[in-house]
Amino acid sequence: MGRGKGQVSWGEQTELLQYLLYIFNTVFFCGGAAVFAMCLWIRFDKDMDEYVNSLGLFFYWNSTSVVMMASTLVMLNCFLGCCGSYFSNRPTIIVYMIFTVITFIMLLGGAAYTLDNGMEDSKAYPFIQEQMRQLIHRYQWDVAARRSVDIIQEYVGCCGGYSHNDYTDIHLPVPNTCRDQVTGNQYSDSCAEIFGQYLEVRTGWLAGLSLSLCFFQCFAMMISVCMYMALKERDEDRRM
Repeated sequence: MGRGKGQVSWGEQTELLQYLLYIFNTVFFCGGAAVFAMCLWIRFDKDMDEYVNSLGLFFYWNSTSVVMMASTLVMLNCFLGCCGSYFSNRPTIIVYMIFTVITFIMLLGGAAYTLDNGMEDSKAYPFIQEQMRQLIHRYQWDVAARRSVDIIQEYVGCCGGYSHNDYTDIHLPVPNTCRDQVTGNQYSDSCAEIFGQYLEVRTGWLAGLSLSLCFFQCFAMMISVCMYMALKERDEDRRM
């Protein structure tokens, strides 16, 4: 029995959707790899690790861990989507759609949590202020606290959690790490402000890449639904 016009149409549509899924999944894999690499850079950067441990910003690791897991699932899901498209397998396409929704939620939630805790004017700002003040209060007798404060002030280029008054308010001399090692001028910006800006750059890149993946996943979801419907129609035509 020859192919009818409808069967040829469905076959051409299925082939077009296959190519579109291949293209989108290639983009997703590259995007997922970029997000994963960004998370690794943030998580295992030696300076970043020192700052987070000193200030107790461990909640920031939680957001990067969620985004890292989501990007890993995105890369694995790309392989699943390509297999489902190549073999024209409806159950595999369904699993692909389910994981696309899951990774979308994880990326969106991780990006939102990162923005909420990693921008200059986010929850991290008052947290850093208080953490620095507490460390400064232990500056004279706690060696670990003094080391943490000195490392942050010297390498970030700041002074105190709120300002240099964090020292003068408790009758402590302003340490040399509050001064530029070249000019000798005292830093005018607080550590909360400077470190917030330091954190904001990394947060912006991570959230931007994650939200871009979310945006393109919406199109992939629509294409996979169309692919599923095309395969379903094709299978029904073959049974007739």
